[in-house]
Amino acid sequence: MDTQMTISVRDLVSYVYRTGSIDERFQTNTALVEGTAIHQEVQKKYKEKDESEVFLEYEFQQEGLNLKVQGRCDGLLDTEEGPVIDEIKSTSRDLEEIDDTTYPLYWAQAKGYAFIYAAQEELQKIQVQLTYVQKRTKDKKRILRTFTYEELHQFMEETVSEYASYARILLHIREQKEKTVPDLNFPFPSYRDGQRKLAGSVYRTIEEKRNLFAQAPTGIGKTISTLFPAIKALQLEGLERIYYLTAKTITRATAEEALQKMGERGLKLRSVTLTAKDKICFQEETICQPDYCEFADGYYDRINGAIVDILLHETQMTRSVIESYARKHKVCPFEFSLDLTDVSDVIIGDYNYIFDPRVSLKRLMPDRKKKTALLVDESHNLVERAREMYSASIAKQSYESVAAEWDGEEDSLVKVADAIGKDLERFYSSTEEFTQLDQVPGELEENIERFLSEAESLLQEDTEGERSERLMDVYFQSQRFLKILEYVDEHYRLLGESTREGNFILKLFCLDPSHVLSETTKTFRSGVFFSATLSPFAYYKEMLGGTKEDYILHLPSPYDSSQIDVMITPLSTRYKSREKTVGELTKRLYEQVELHEGNHLFFFPSYHYMEMVYREFKNFSPVDAVMQERGMDEERREDFLAQFEEGGRLVGFAVLGGIFSEGVDLRGDRLNGVAVVGIGLAPRSFEKELIKDYFNQKGRNGYDYAYVYPGMNKVLQAGGRLIRSEEDHGSIQLVDDRFLSRKYLQLLPDDWGNYRILK
Repeated sequence: MDTQMTISVRDLVSYVYRTGSIDERFQTNTALVEGTAIHQEVQKKYKEKDESEVFLEYEFQQEGLNLKVQGRCDGLLDTEEGPVIDEIKSTSRDLEEIDDTTYPLYWAQAKGYAFIYAAQEELQKIQVQLTYVQKRTKDKKRILRTFTYEELHQFMEETVSEYASYARILLHIREQKEKTVPDLNFPFPSYRDGQRKLAGSVYRTIEEKRNLFAQAPTGIGKTISTLFPAIKALQLEGLERIYYLTAKTITRATAEEALQKMGERGLKLRSVTLTAKDKICFQEETICQPDYCEFADGYYDRINGAIVDILLHETQMTRSVIESYARKHKVCPFEFSLDLTDVSDVIIGDYNYIFDPRVSLKRLMPDRKKKTALLVDESHNLVERAREMYSASIAKQSYESVAAEWDGEEDSLVKVADAIGKDLERFYSSTEEFTQLDQVPGELEENIERFLSEAESLLQEDTEGERSERLMDVYFQSQRFLKILEYVDEHYRLLGESTREGNFILKLFCLDPSHVLSETTKTFRSGVFFSATLSPFAYYKEMLGGTKEDYILHLPSPYDSSQIDVMITPLSTRYKSREKTVGELTKRLYEQVELHEGNHLFFFPSYHYMEMVYREFKNFSPVDAVMQERGMDEERREDFLAQFEEGGRLVGFAVLGGIFSEGVDLRGDRLNGVAVVGIGLAPRSFEKELIKDYFNQKGRNGYDYAYVYPGMNKVLQAGGRLIRSEEDHGSIQLVDDRFLSRKYLQLLPDDWGNYRILK
C-alpha cells in the first residue's frame, strides 16, 4: 500500500484546529478577491531582500505514514534579528480587539511554515509575525512572536499525529479506488450502438487533456457512456476527480443510478451529490447563525467526526444519505456536502458550482482544477444559463428605498444611495421603454463602491429586521453588478429599461457567453459537453466556447425510423391564429390519441395556450387528461409523472421548454405519443433583438441564433421523450405549417426524416 500523502499546511491545521460555529450573519462573497488584493498590497511594500510566496515542503514519517506537508508562506522577511515568517490576514474586526490569542488557527498555519523553514535552514529559533489588515480602513496591526525549533517541532509532530488517523482513512479509500477502477468493466452485457464510440472518445479526450463536444441521441445511455470512461481515466496520472454537472435534479438521479450500477460491479470510490442550500436545509428559514440553527452551532467541533463516519460506511453520498448523517452528527447538511467534495472522487451538482462567478466553489483552487475533468450533461441548457449567470442589473427604486428607510439614521449610507438613484434617474426615458448605453459612468461605479462600503459596515453590526434584509438584498445586487462589470467587453450590451412606475433598471446583458465559458473550461484538465440535441452542431459548439482544437463527435440515432410515426400538421399556431384554430388543433390531437393507443404528452409554447386547448380537449374527448400547473414543486412533478403507467390511457398537457420537456424518462409503454405545438420561438423582445443584431454583425444569421435554434432545441427535446430504448415505439406530431419550410426540415433529426403530412 502506498503510504505517501501530500497536504497543504493550511488544510492540515484547518482539519486539526478549526472549531466553533457557522455564522453567516453577514459575509461579503468577495472575501477571497479582497484578501488577495490586501495580500498583494502588503507584499508590494516588502523591502528588497524580503521574499513573498515562498514555497516550503517537509516530509513527516509516523507509523508507516509518509505525509508531505507543503505550502507557500506570504512573506519571508530579512531582519537584523534573523528571518521572519509573515502571514497576512484581512479582517472585518476592529484591530484593537485582536491580540496574540485571537486566531489560534492563523497562528497554527504560520507556525507550520516557520517549522519547515527552520528545519530546512537548521535554525534554533525563528520569529513569526501575523499581519492583520482591517478591510475597511486598510490599517495594519502586526503581532510578532519568537518560537524555538523544539517548540515548533513538537507542535507539528502533535498536529501530524492528530491528523494521522484521518490520513489513514483517506489512504484506505485511495487504495480501494486504485484497486477497483482497473478491474471495472462496462456494467451492462454489451454496448448499445454508439456507446462504445462515445465512451472511447471521452477517455481519449481526458487522456489528452482536451475538450469534447458530443451529440448523442436520446436513449443511447449518455450518462453511463461518459461516467464509465471518466472513472476509468482516474488511473491516469494527474486526474483526481470528476464533476458531473447537470441543469436539473432528475438528471442528477440518472448519474447516481449509473454510479450505483458500477458499485454493484465492484467499484469502490466516493461520490457526493450537491443539493441547493434552500432545498436541503433542515430549518424553515435558511438562516446560518448559531443562535437560530442547532446544525450551525458548533458545526466545526463536530464536522470531522461526521466526515470520518460517512467515509467509513458509505460510498455514494446522495442527498438522503447526507441528510441522515447530518442529523446523526448535528451538522449543517449543505456545508457537510461541500466539505465532502474535498475527499470525493465524483461530484454531482448543478452547473453553477463551476460556471457561476457568484457561487462557484472557491475551494477549487487552480492546482485542483487542473486535476479535474468536467462532464457537462444536457449542455445545450448551459448557453442560456450562462447568459443569466454573467448578466446583472441594478434598479433606481432599490436605492431610493434604502435612502428613505435609513433617512435620519445613517447619513453616509443615505447620501450615497441617493446619489446612485440620481445617477440612474439621468437615464430614465418617459418615451422609450428600452435604451442602450455606451458605458457605465465612472461616478456611478464609484458611488456603488462607496455604497458597498457603507452598507457593509452597517450590516456587520445590524442584520436584524426586514429593513436590514432589504438592505442586504440591495448590497448583494450591487456587489454582483460590480463583479459582472469586470467581464463587460464586446460580448455585452448595456441595457436600460424605463418602467411606467418611474423605475429605471440598468442591466449588463451578456449577449454571447462563449468567451466566459471558454475561459472557465480551460482552467480544468478536460471538459466533455454532451447532449441529445446539440443541433445545429456548429452553433452549440461556438456558443459553448469550443475551439478548432477541440474534439467533436456526432453519433447517429441507434433506432430505426420505423419505430417512430412522425406526422407534420401544417396548422398555424401563430399568436393571432390561436383562437381561430383551437377547434381544429384539438381535433388533430384527439385523432392522434385515437390512432395510437396508450399515454400521450402534448407540449405548448405557453401556459395560456395550453390551458385554452386543455379546456377544449376536455369537452371534446372522453380520454383522461392532466395538465402541468405553474410553479410545481418536486413532489407535484413526481406525482404528475407517476400517472403515466404502463398500459394506461392518459393525455398530459405540458409547456414546451418546461420541466417535463427534457430529462424525463418514461420508458416502454409509459409514453406512446408526443405532440409539439409550435416551433418553440421565444416572443420578440428587446434583448432577443440585441442578440440578433450582435450575431448579424459577426456575419452569422442573427435571427437563427436568437430565435430559431434555441426554439427548435425545445422541440427536439420534447420529441426526445418518446423513444428511450430499442423496444420503444410511438408517434410524434409536429403542429405548425413552418415545420415544412426548408429551414426547419433541415433541423429535424435523421430518424424523423420519414414524416408524413396530415392535410
